Amino acid sequence: MATINSRMKMCVSLAFVGWHLTQANGISSLSPISPHSLIFLRGGASESAASWTAGSRYNDYRTTSPSSSIRNNYKATSVYNEDSKEKTKEAFAEAFLRREDRNRFIARVYAILSGQLLFTAGTIHAFHVNPGIQDWMMWNSFGRKVPLLGLLISTVAWWITLSFEEIRRTSIMRMPLLIAFTIGQSIAVGFISSAYAYSSVIKAMVTTAAATLSVTLYTLVQKNPKYDLSQWGRALSGLGMAFLLYGMIHVLELFGVLPYGFLPYSEAIYGLLGAGMFSMYLAHHTRLIVSGKSAKFQLNEKDYIIGAMSLYSDIINIFLYILRILGEMDDRDRSRR
Repeated sequence: MATINSRMKMCVSLAFVGWHLTQANGISSLSPISPHSLIFLRGGASESAASWTAGSRYNDYRTTSPSSSIRNNYKATSVYNEDSKEKTKEAFAEAFLRREDRNRFIARVYAILSGQLLFTAGTIHAFHVNPGIQDWMMWNSFGRKVPLLGLLISTVAWWITLSFEEIRRTSIMRMPLLIAFTIGQSIAVGFISSAYAYSSVIKAMVTTAAATLSVTLYTLVQKNPKYDLSQWGRALSGLGMAFLLYGMIHVLELFGVLPYGFLPYSEAIYGLLGAGMFSMYLAHHTRLIVSGKSAKFQLNEKDYIIGAMSLYSDIINIFLYILRILGEMDDRDRSRR
């Protein structure tokens, strides 16, 4: 039973991490997202890169500007080549950063995030006070599919939200998709956490809250443009893929496809590296949301759903990796007794 539990827990956990890395890299690498979802605050457009556009706000600005009849004849690529357009672009970017809309956007993101985390915490609690739920998911033929089904629902909800600009910004479907995403994630997290002692889960929650607060405060305080956290995306994408590959190799070891010990593995070290990596993702995504004069990229103010999903994913993964560390420590304590 312990072996089955370990394998299933690792598989669900790896699927969870793989999904979140794909999701996080969707924001970080910029490529799968419409250029209007990220505002490029410095530099202009070229034939191979999206312009700095703020989406509809920039179009509204061009329309209402005194010289809009002239500016509307230029494409984004022509803006890059003219000094006058560069000045207009920089002025608009600075104005956008000063607007109250950015503060309203941040408030929306964190209000949604708070609701998501509260629901997930309630789901985790339900798994622990009702042990029958875990038994059903472990031994029932359909129950074993529920955690992965939750991830599938989350994947579909995230993909639709990410791919269709109108849906995530104006459609009435954006909230149902957010709810489906949160429920699917909560089921998977609840199942994984049920394999650990409830005391370890509470400790992991407190530690995650402290880590999240620390990373968020650091991101807000960090003003040095040389360490612009909004530009970490591509480096984090490569790091995440290497981390995922390492986890997949360990799963193959658990199932006997590869000889055990093919690569050195420690649950505590793996958890520490995972928590550290997703803390960097959290810092990166927080900078995209709160922006600032030293940031090169920021999320469009209408994409608060994506902002909340990204932060939620980072925090949940930090929690799960801290839980792995605490679980490993508990196992060692029990083995010594």
